[in-house]
Amino acid sequence: MSDFMLKTERIRKMVLLFLISGSNEPSSRACMDGWQIPQGLSFHSRQRFKLHVVLLVVGGLILLFGTFGVSDFVCAENRGLPGDVVVVKNENAMIRILLKGMKAHKSYFSFYYPKIDKDFIKYKTKSSGYQSFLEQLSKKDGYITGILSGSCITVCGDNPKYVTFQFGYLTTKRQEKRINRKVRSIAKKIGKGTQVQKAKKAHDYLITHMRYDKRYYSPYHAFTKGRGMCMAYALAYQRILQEMKVPCIYIKGKNHAWNMVKIGSCWYNVDVTWDDAGGGYRYFLKSDAEFPGHKRPASRWLRSIRKAKRSYPIWKLNRNFSF
Repeated sequence: MSDFMLKTERIRKMVLLFLISGSNEPSSRACMDGWQIPQGLSFHSRQRFKLHVVLLVVGGLILLFGTFGVSDFVCAENRGLPGDVVVVKNENAMIRILLKGMKAHKSYFSFYYPKIDKDFIKYKTKSSGYQSFLEQLSKKDGYITGILSGSCITVCGDNPKYVTFQFGYLTTKRQEKRINRKVRSIAKKIGKGTQVQKAKKAHDYLITHMRYDKRYYSPYHAFTKGRGMCMAYALAYQRILQEMKVPCIYIKGKNHAWNMVKIGSCWYNVDVTWDDAGGGYRYFLKSDAEFPGHKRPASRWLRSIRKAKRSYPIWKLNRNFSF
């Protein structure tokens, strides 16, 4: 008998014991595998006994579902799947596990849920390279998808089918730990104020502490060397704003990278790299009409978001911040 079935049987016996403990019939005071209800207990003693059983049942449920998870306790082998395939309830459950693993820089994942192959056929039909699925991940965490150096998604198997994911990253797990410490320190210094103020403080911080250098493209270089090209600027900005809970999107065009930031109900364009080169706020919280030289990649998601029709009136903000 499997460990899961053993735990289930124990919980079943606990529940039966609780039920018969409320009966006054002598025949109900039975012994089950060594669990015997004490005889001659007072009313209050019986109540305490039932409370103890309830606690045992709750503890058993926590043990069962805390170990296996409500949706993931089915073994892959029982469905005719390879042993490394993670069985989940639906796509949302898969995405949660996927993002958690990506944050730990895992490079390989394998998942199954009912009709997963049909979902990914739709994703492939919508865009090449499953880009529309990667956008689903970007909506949850734009930084982790931004630091991907490559990805490969494959529908495998015959019946049932499952999906594998392979990812490469611009940074290492050790580098990300150092980035996390640095970003938390920055957010502690500049993370107060309105959403607009936070977006501006992060913009000003990077311009103060970075220099353009086309030799470096990783956010790790942005935070440790203070140097980088547009990707490094945009990913560093993305990471800081996510830490400060400001909605932000990392945009990677054909030859350039920048960000979009949500203020209120609208999204604005921000290019920290070009502001560092030219000075001021020429490319900060701008509408599309006042953001020349930038072309977003084809994306249903980016087309669907509500974009600001007018640039944000930056002159209203106090520009005197010190770091």
